[in-house]
Amino acid sequence: MASIVSNQTIPACADIIDVWAFQHYINLLAAGMIFILALLQKRRFRPEVCGGRPALIVPLPLLDGYDNRVSYAAAFGAVTNIVTNLILNLDAPNYINVPFWARTLVLQFRILEACITCFPLFACISTRHKLAGAVLGVTYSSIILGSTFAKAVQYYCQVSQYSATDPALTVFRAVSVLTYIPVVLCFFYLIFKFLLTITKCIRSSTYVITEPLKRVYTHQQQYVRLVLHRGYDPSKETTTCDKLIYRSMPAFKYPVRIISVVFILLLLLYRIGLALILAGAQIVTAMATYSGRQHFPGTKFILLTPVAVDLFAAVYFITAIVCVIVTSFNIYLFMKSYRRHLLRMFRGNKSFILDQLPKPHIMMVNSMRFPGYQVAYMLWGFFMLFLELFVMGSILTYVIYVIIINNRLTDALTSLLRTLSVPATALLWFYLQVALVKRVLMQERIKVTDDTPPLSVDNRRFYECFNYYALFGNLAIGIFSCFWRILQGLILGVFMVGRLDHSIYSRSWEHRDKGYLSYISMLHVDNALNHPMLRVFCDLLLTALDKDGHQHIFQTPVRRNTKAIRRWLVAYTLINNPELAQRRKSVSNNKSQLSRIPEAELECAVDWPIDGGISSSVEFASSGRNVLVYQASPQDHSDL
Repeated sequence: MASIVSNQTIPACADIIDVWAFQHYINLLAAGMIFILALLQKRRFRPEVCGGRPALIVPLPLLDGYDNRVSYAAAFGAVTNIVTNLILNLDAPNYINVPFWARTLVLQFRILEACITCFPLFACISTRHKLAGAVLGVTYSSIILGSTFAKAVQYYCQVSQYSATDPALTVFRAVSVLTYIPVVLCFFYLIFKFLLTITKCIRSSTYVITEPLKRVYTHQQQYVRLVLHRGYDPSKETTTCDKLIYRSMPAFKYPVRIISVVFILLLLLYRIGLALILAGAQIVTAMATYSGRQHFPGTKFILLTPVAVDLFAAVYFITAIVCVIVTSFNIYLFMKSYRRHLLRMFRGNKSFILDQLPKPHIMMVNSMRFPGYQVAYMLWGFFMLFLELFVMGSILTYVIYVIIINNRLTDALTSLLRTLSVPATALLWFYLQVALVKRVLMQERIKVTDDTPPLSVDNRRFYECFNYYALFGNLAIGIFSCFWRILQGLILGVFMVGRLDHSIYSRSWEHRDKGYLSYISMLHVDNALNHPMLRVFCDLLLTALDKDGHQHIFQTPVRRNTKAIRRWLVAYTLINNPELAQRRKSVSNNKSQLSRIPEAELECAVDWPIDGGISSSVEFASSGRNVLVYQASPQDHSDL
């Protein structure tokens, strides 16, 4: 441990802790805690070996977990620094010196190391040994919190040391403090939660949860009650206001997986915003240093003036603010889309998803990829959006600035109006066609109460002449419409990169979108394993069994109209076993009249009456797909 703490004193707090050595040593403590929690659990596989211990412990329920959602989200927030360092610090010791082909293996080893480091925080929350988990959780959280404080102080001192002459020193110091605030708050919440758990366990003298795992949750029971009422459709959103405004539903809860992913995205967005502020301060300082030194070749105006630097800084920070707002809004829309889509699937409506689905094991793998994909896609979408808006905004702002300082604003506006007159004329012709068709070519409404007229032509000759002229006139509209389509695709494509709930491809190419496919697979897995109807029904069946699993709740079934039941059972048996019809007494003693019915009517056979109109024997014809039905005589019905 002597290698962790440094003896340097200049400055006194510049090198308090060796980050890389601490990450290796903390894994030993994490592995010990994992082993202790594993010894407390009993396994089901080969329980006779070593008393059934140790067992495999689950860090967090990502499949069907709805409890302790805030605690799991706080645990993810507490390890944000570890995940960030894993992604960004690729210049770590013993990493850049390895061969290029081996870097992937080193990265996977670091990922495994980070998983071991974070594992105790989640395992202490999910374990059924609450007292032991809380004690270990408080200990581990306090150690990691102390190291986080040391890293924060060390970073603050390094910033103060190397940026003493930097005008942006205040920004550096503020960012160095603000970066660690969410992590510290998450650790404080976890410590408070663990201490509260210890207090509850001591007061109630309950140290281990002996109750069986939940098969059904309260919100799932509420969903079933509401669905039994006619007309209940929680996924229906008719107006734009319903699609944008979030309204809570008592019969729906977001699982641990979604809450954790959203919380990670918000924390990373917070850290990216601070990083952009810090980078912006450095860029503005560097541009101000070189302002007034460079000229455009062959011109008299300067490339970077103090005003131009201020304009670039304004564009930079406005772009950063817009990107943060848009990404936050995308996260909000993702949560709404997930709830709406999952509720639709609960009702059996799968029209909004792919028609061609992969195999079940592929879908299961894709659903496991969704959390990582969502975080990665949202980060890439943020950077692409920032780059696009900043480049476009900088070019537009600088062009306007150059035009103004050269007194060319009037000429530029005149040229712009002349250029826009062509698409404006095409747009006018576009809406003129709409008005002309509506007023001249369409028929009137059949009824006064109809909202729209029928899709029928009223003036056939005028329609043919007008359509002939539009065949040539719409060429100009098509050119600008194509350009507008490309522009929309570029803008919306960048805006929708981080949204896995919508594919950026066309309908026939959606199966090529791996991110969207992972989202659809996750919905299918949730629908298959967490459907409220399924879970409530299974819970009713399982609670109806006794400890031995043989006694059913319906011990004395009520039998009503036993004669009708016997007739129905005979008819059902004959329909499914037509070869038995030849062996019946009524067929051998009486001549039956043969008739044919189509195959489609066979599906309605369950609705046939059991009395005098029923067919006493059914068999399939060997020559075709029709069904041969023998009509029995009325006196033979007594044999039923």
